[in-house]
This record gives sequence, structure tokens and C-alpha cells, in this order.
Amino acid sequence: MKLSRMPATACSCVALLASEANAEPPRKQDVSGVAQPERFTGDLLRSGAGALLFVPRELASLLFFTSGAAVGIVENEQVVPRVRDFLFSRDGRIGFFPTLFVETGSSFNVGGRMIASADTAATTLRAGYGGPDANVVESRLRFARLTPVPIVLSFEGMHDRRTGLGYPGIGQDPRGDPRNRFVSTLTQASYQERRERVIASLGIRPVRDLEVFLSSSYSQRFSDDVSGGVGPRFDDVFAPGSVPGWSRTTRQVYTELALRLDTREARVAPVPGTLIEGYGGTSRGVKQEHGRFLRVGARAAGFISVYRRTNVLIPKIVIDGVAYSSGEQVPFSELARQPDFRGFNTRRDFTSMVLSLDYRWKVQRFVAARLFVDAATVAPSARDLSLKGMRYVGGFEVDLYTANTELARLGVSVSPEGALFVFSFGVAPRFGDRQHRD
Repeated sequence: MKLSRMPATACSCVALLASEANAEPPRKQDVSGVAQPERFTGDLLRSGAGALLFVPRELASLLFFTSGAAVGIVENEQVVPRVRDFLFSRDGRIGFFPTLFVETGSSFNVGGRMIASADTAATTLRAGYGGPDANVVESRLRFARLTPVPIVLSFEGMHDRRTGLGYPGIGQDPRGDPRNRFVSTLTQASYQERRERVIASLGIRPVRDLEVFLSSSYSQRFSDDVSGGVGPRFDDVFAPGSVPGWSRTTRQVYTELALRLDTREARVAPVPGTLIEGYGGTSRGVKQEHGRFLRVGARAAGFISVYRRTNVLIPKIVIDGVAYSSGEQVPFSELARQPDFRGFNTRRDFTSMVLSLDYRWKVQRFVAARLFVDAATVAPSARDLSLKGMRYVGGFEVDLYTANTELARLGVSVSPEGALFVFSFGVAPRFGDRQHRD
């Protein structure tokens, strides 16, 4: 029985050896030199998570080069070669990429950004369109010198139109604030705004963790009712003439000195450290009777490692104030607002305070996620600030970043006022300073 099977077995071995002898040798480009690792329990889940993160990883690769204009003059960032070849000129000095910004309550704003860079200089030009009353055009030119200390000189210009904005009045509880002269039961007026602004700024880093900023800007704004009669008009909500700066062009020159101490190794990545910033500035009206006031404020944040170095708990406090002389009128568009509050930014007054607590962790290279809670209040003065009646919001965000700037952001926040969805792609983040305030 066994002997009868031997010829068949021998034939099979001969055929196998013959096929191996005739097989073509593997090509050099097909040999990676890496053995296939053994699969373990849980690999399927990791593979599934990797598939879900494919889009964020590719977006990070796509967006990483966009920091070239913003931080390339301060720090030489490595750019993803295939993206650069696709969106940049052959010499790598000029590039173009799309931009997109979406926020609850506003229309889609789509456009493009062009950047051009040299060894120590960079320029950007961005245009976005969201309708005839919602568009933006801005340009920036920056020069840098890295020795003996890093110095950056920049010039910026911007024009934009925004519509569907809301003004509920001044104060934390506008309806109960006697400074607001309501003429109806309506709680908020809708308006549109046109802005033009030019900024010149100088930044110096005398020591590793200390930055000094000196900047000056000229801005003009014009606010009026929304075209087409959409939403309540100002005169339907407030007594005519009771809101300073309404329905006229306001022109301001604002000059500021700011100091920032930042001990983090990277400005945007989730790493431990401390951030302390203080500023003071003066504003003067141009071609108008009123408009002289001061801006002062500070912010402090701690970045505390939890479990891993790239998992950080971030408590933060931001206080902004506007001081004015007796008899002066501050335009409603120049009052202290709350851009750090990640809910509906509708409150304004002469003093603002925002408290926040974030838990942020690194998901992938250049990709991070965060959970956050914010509490905010405004008041007529610093003495009137109180923890009572604060507005709260909580939410979740995913962002793409380089070492120095945010590149894209997707987030949702929930508060008693409703849910807010935000998505931005290729659009510069909110600066959080006074020169770039809303």
C-alpha cells in the first residue's frame, strides 16, 4: 500500500523542483527587506482604527506645507514632497491650495490661498467667497532675521464683508441691563458689516521662551441692517441713536505692546509647559469726535502632562478690558468680546473673562483631539466680574497642526443656547489677539 504511493509522491516533488527552477527570481524593487510580522489578537481592531484615521493622516500630509508662509520664515519645516510637487511650482517657491470655512449660522465660505516664499521672506494672498455680503480678501508680507535674535517684521491688509451678525445688547444679561434701551420685546438685532484693516507688526524673541510684540493698525468699519430686510433691524430692537458706532463708519488707530512667556517646546502640538501673556494698547479715533480708549488684558494657561507626555490637561484664564475717559463713547464693535469662548460669541462689554479646561491628546503625527469646557462672563468693570450667571459650553474637536500653527479644525460644541459646528480647512486660525479681533 505504501509502496504504491511512492511514484506519485516522487513525481510531485520533481514537478515542484522543476517549477522552482523555472521561476523568475524576485525583482529588486519587490523586495522590502522587512519580514511580515506575526499577527496578534487585537490587530484587526488596530487595522480598523488605522482605516478610520486614513483621511486625517492624508489631510495632515496635504496641509502640512501650508505653514510655509506662516512659520517657514521662523523655522524650516519639512514639507511632504508629493503634495509640494502637486500644488507648488517646480522650484517650490509658489503654491496654491483651496480654503473652506463653515460655521453654524453662516454660509459656506470657499476660496483659495496662494503663497510665495524665499529664504527669509514669505507672502500670502487669500480670497474667500460666501455670497455678495460674505467675502474676504487678505494679503500678508513677512520678513525674518534669525540672528543674532529671531526678528519678524510683517505687513498685512484685509477687506471683508460679513452678514447675519447678531447684537443682543451690552452686558451678560442684555435684557436686564439698564444700559440697553430696548423698544420692543425682540431680543437681538441682525446686522452686516464691512471692514478694512492694515497692520504693521514687529516680533522679537530676545531669549528662548520670551517674545515681545509691537504692532499698530488702522481699521475702519461700517455696520448697517442686513440687505433684504432679513432679521430684526436695529431700530426695531433699540432706541435710535442709543448704540454708539451703529450705522456709521468708525475709524480707529490702535497701537499695542504685548509680552508672551511660553515654555512649551512647540506652540500648537500637545506638549507640557506654561503660557503667560500680558498686553496694553491705546486706540484713537480718526475723523470722529470720540473713540479714545485703552485696551489691557492677560491670559495664562498651564499644559500639564497626564499619563503620556502628549496627553495634556489645559486650565486657562483670559481677561480682556477696555478703559475709557468720562464722556467718551466706545463703538459697540470695539467693546471687549470673547473669541476664546467656543460657544456663540454674542456677549460684549468693557470687561470679559473666559475660563476653560481642555484635555488634549495626540492621535497621530500632526493630528490631535480635545475635549473642552468653557465658562464666560462680561461686566462693566473688573470689579463687577462674578462667577454667577456665567455661560457654559462643552464640546469635542479634532485639529491638524504643524509645530507652530493650526492647519485645519473640525469641532462641535453644545450649550444651553444650542449646538455649534465649525470646520475650517487652509484658513488661518483665530489669532486670539487684539489686532485680529472680530
